[in-house]
Amino acid sequence: MIVNGVLFPSSLANLLAFLVDPDHGDYNYGLLLFRQVQNASSTYLWNTIIRGSSRNGRPTTSIDLYGELRVKGLRPDSHTFSFLFKACSLALDLHFGKRGHGEAIRFGFESDTFVADSLIHMYSVFGCLDDAKRVFDGMVVKSVASWTSLVGVYAKVGLVDDARRLFDEMPERNVVSWTTMIRGYSESNREMEAMFCFREMMSMGVKPDSVALLSLLRMCARLQNLALGKWVHQFAYKEGIEMNDHLAVSVIDMYSKCEDVYSARRVFNEMPRKNLVACNSIIDGYCKEGKVEDARLLFDQMPTKDLISFNSMIAGHVQSGQYKEAWTLFCDLRVTNLKPDSYTMVRLLSACANMGALDAGKVIHSFIIVNLIETDVFLGTSLLDMYAKCGRIHEAMLVFVSMSQKDVLAWTAIISGLALHGRPKAALDHFAKMQRAGIKPNDITLVGVLTACSHGGLVEEGHLHFKQMEDTYLLTPKVEHYGCMVDLLGRAGRLKEAEELVNSMPMEPDAIIWASLLAACRTHNNVFLAEVAAKKLLDLEPHKDAIYVILYNIYASMGKWYDASKTRERMENAGIKKESGRSSIMVRGRVHEFIAGDKTHPRFEQIQAMISEISRHLMLAGYVPITSDVLLDIDDEEKEHALFFHSEKMAVAFGLISLPANVPIHIMKNLRVCRDCHSALKSIAKVYSREIIIRDRSRFHHFRGGLCSCNDYW
Repeated sequence: MIVNGVLFPSSLANLLAFLVDPDHGDYNYGLLLFRQVQNASSTYLWNTIIRGSSRNGRPTTSIDLYGELRVKGLRPDSHTFSFLFKACSLALDLHFGKRGHGEAIRFGFESDTFVADSLIHMYSVFGCLDDAKRVFDGMVVKSVASWTSLVGVYAKVGLVDDARRLFDEMPERNVVSWTTMIRGYSESNREMEAMFCFREMMSMGVKPDSVALLSLLRMCARLQNLALGKWVHQFAYKEGIEMNDHLAVSVIDMYSKCEDVYSARRVFNEMPRKNLVACNSIIDGYCKEGKVEDARLLFDQMPTKDLISFNSMIAGHVQSGQYKEAWTLFCDLRVTNLKPDSYTMVRLLSACANMGALDAGKVIHSFIIVNLIETDVFLGTSLLDMYAKCGRIHEAMLVFVSMSQKDVLAWTAIISGLALHGRPKAALDHFAKMQRAGIKPNDITLVGVLTACSHGGLVEEGHLHFKQMEDTYLLTPKVEHYGCMVDLLGRAGRLKEAEELVNSMPMEPDAIIWASLLAACRTHNNVFLAEVAAKKLLDLEPHKDAIYVILYNIYASMGKWYDASKTRERMENAGIKKESGRSSIMVRGRVHEFIAGDKTHPRFEQIQAMISEISRHLMLAGYVPITSDVLLDIDDEEKEHALFFHSEKMAVAFGLISLPANVPIHIMKNLRVCRDCHSALKSIAKVYSREIIIRDRSRFHHFRGGLCSCNDYW
């Protein structure tokens, strides 16, 4: 009946309008119906399908349909152009919008209020002020909508004061006009004026709608202003403003960003339909509060997920130190139809950096290249940081050099990386290059610079850069910078200066400051100052095992066995156990962890045989175990045996029997490498012609040819 034209045109138009209604229709069937109509020459029918396509999220189809209408030689009317310009706004197609503008002029519709309003709105979306103003000035009758759209253009291009002047000239304003002005202030970070404008609207007797509240809620979320956000939420409730999906999601997002996930979840639970955006906001809020298990529970229950869902959940796992879970979730993401973006890559690279998972990091790097993901400054910085923290400073340098843009974070990452890899001169050279490039350093940059000085024993350079913080860079030294200086002076044996610096600090020294001083006392056997530092540390961290261990070692190394015994007794009475040394190595994608003397590894017998072989080779090469580091009441032979079963030596032995000869042995250790292991690893690297890279709790050690990158200064 429809194909043969039996159905009356008005009935057909009504049926088509019903089918393309996004709330209860069937757009695909409606489009099929329209295609079946022979000789569809009714402009009304074309307008219905053009408008319906945009309303169903198909603005490009609307534009294509307009093109078909013109090819058929049909004449558009004012409604056609209005719907076309709306579609161009949604499709972000300015080129076709301007083409349509030209055709509207040719058909004599430019001065039509309905068409002009749509044109100004379209130009406002693209921020085309001159075009919008030209249309506005040509209007005979200027509607409230046209005034409002022009106000929006001025605000969008940053001319908020001009927008306000135009707003004040309006002969009539409605709630949309006020909302546009409020949004203009809000998006220009002029929050107080946005609130004054809102109150002014209320005083003028204009009742705000949900759209007006959306602007305020987004502002509150951005500022993390929970008190104001709560007020807006309560205002909506008291005024009886309908809590539609858009408003509910904005309320949830505001609470989540303000770290009040309890209130966010309460609003979420009240929603009759839990949409995807609301779920993502709750997940983000849970992750920001560290409630990753709650976030994952909701994530796993979601019937559909988008890239934002995965990115938020991956970020939550990374921030909570659950790096394996983050990697597993990425693997799940890859089997979906979703395409990871640069944000996904940044989070995963952070996980790889913290795990020391070089192979996984290389996989991510390859994925970025193969999938043509744009390597912007953030992704580039994450890549070089990953390589630096996985022991590959050369690859980190290659990434840095290849970056077309380098901001302060990129320079800081490479400076810090070079410092941790025992290349202090190179780190300071890059700091000088950074300044020549006109990049101003920040607090974190100076931490990297002072760390480089500390690891290189560059005392005078450290003093100079510390002084320049205030004099040259206008940066006030923080406790982290004082910590670097105490470490620098302590390593260099200038304990008196270190103590004086601690006593002169403008802020209260924290545990890291006293721990640096205590470690220096261990290196240089200063018992008196060690006792002072230990007492301060015990006040701050009474349950920290390292304090007792270092103090015990100082007493024992100087033969003060009574004091050593009393220290151990205090530790035992407090119920504190010494943290075990743990070393891990990744072989064929699997992490193997070793604890000193542990025999549980499935290949322990082979590891033990390799350790015996290493011992024989090292003794022939002239290696002498530093048995004085074993502070136990056992004979020297037992001490030597204990030393060879330190966790890092077990990990190296496993690496020698598991990895090809041309592959460097990468090891991560939770504690500082002891003197004997450091000496032994230099000999192992030379005897077996292997490169061994160890990342301990404070720096990297690259062992090659009998030498270490730290130059025995650690």
